[in-house]
Amino acid sequence: MTHSRPRPHRSNRSFRPLVVALLALGILVGDSSIASAGGWAVGSLDAVPVAMAGERATVGFTILQHGVTPVDLLGDPANEVGIEIGRADGSAEFFPAVGEGTVGRYVATVEFPAAGTYVWSIRMGWFGPQPLGTLEVGVASGRPDSVWPTARLATLALTIGLAALAIADFLVTRRRARLAMP
Repeated sequence: MTHSRPRPHRSNRSFRPLVVALLALGILVGDSSIASAGGWAVGSLDAVPVAMAGERATVGFTILQHGVTPVDLLGDPANEVGIEIGRADGSAEFFPAVGEGTVGRYVATVEFPAAGTYVWSIRMGWFGPQPLGTLEVGVASGRPDSVWPTARLATLALTIGLAALAIADFLVTRRRARLAMP
C-alpha cells in the first residue's frame, strides 16, 4: 500500500497582498511614464530686456522640446504662449506672444506698470510655465519721480559749497599769516 503524505494546504491569501502591491506599482509607473512621454520643454530668452516702468519692452524667446527640438505651440488655440508678470500684490498679467521667424521662436511685448521687482515666467502652452526669476524694473528717465537727477544736483551743489569753503579758508589763513608778520 502506498502511503502518500498529506499535502499542506496553501492558501491564495498569502499571494494576494503581493499581487495587489505589484498591480499598484505597475499602475503608478505606467501612468507616470505615459504622462511624462515628451512632456517637457525649455524656454530660453534672446536677452533680458531693460525694463522701465510704463514703457513697452519686446521679449524674444525660443521653446525647445526636450531642450533640442523647436516646437510650434501656436497651432492649437488652447495653448497660451507668452510672458506672464507677477506683481507684489499677487496679481498677474499675461502678454501673448506671436511666432516670429523660425519654428519655436516667439516674441511678446510686455509693459510693466510701475517700478519695482516683478516675478516673471514664460508660458509654454501644454508644457506649462517656466519661471524666469525676478526682474528689477526701473523708472523711465526724465520722469519727475526719479531720484537720480535730484541726487546728482545735490552732490554737485555740495561739491561747489565745499570748494568755496576751502578757498575761503585758504584766503583767511593767508591773510592772518600776513597780519601776524611784523
